[in-house]
Amino acid sequence: MNDFRYKLARFFSGRTGVDALGRTFTWLALILMFLTMITHSNIVYLLAMACLIYSLWRMLSKNYQKRYMENAKFLEKTAGIRSVLSVLPFKIKTFINKTKADYNQRKVYAIFKCPSCKQKLRAPKGRGKIQVTCSKCHAVFIKKV
Repeated sequence: MNDFRYKLARFFSGRTGVDALGRTFTWLALILMFLTMITHSNIVYLLAMACLIYSLWRMLSKNYQKRYMENAKFLEKTAGIRSVLSVLPFKIKTFINKTKADYNQRKVYAIFKCPSCKQKLRAPKGRGKIQVTCSKCHAVFIKKV
């Protein structure tokens, strides 16, 4: 068993490994494989295989300098897209938390909008007809809650 590990370690020494460009081609290959299952297209399948083979070739390449330059150029070209996509999980998490908070508030409060300025307001449920004063435009109106 140790002999196998030694041979494997010796094989991978000096190889470039996984980088951003290789990872992108691997994900692209997986997406194209999924599309192949839906469309049964040979062209999409061949593109997926080409992406996968290119990704593996990059990982096993020993020309470290050339792969580094390719990856640097890729990172430079995709900097804008990556910055937008890096914020996306935070925005999704914020949206989910806000939706949960709104849902929990609707159990206790009646939420409505001011008829004049459209400000979002809330009042405790079960109070019947109440006189509401808008906190933004100070309009007074009657609301059943």
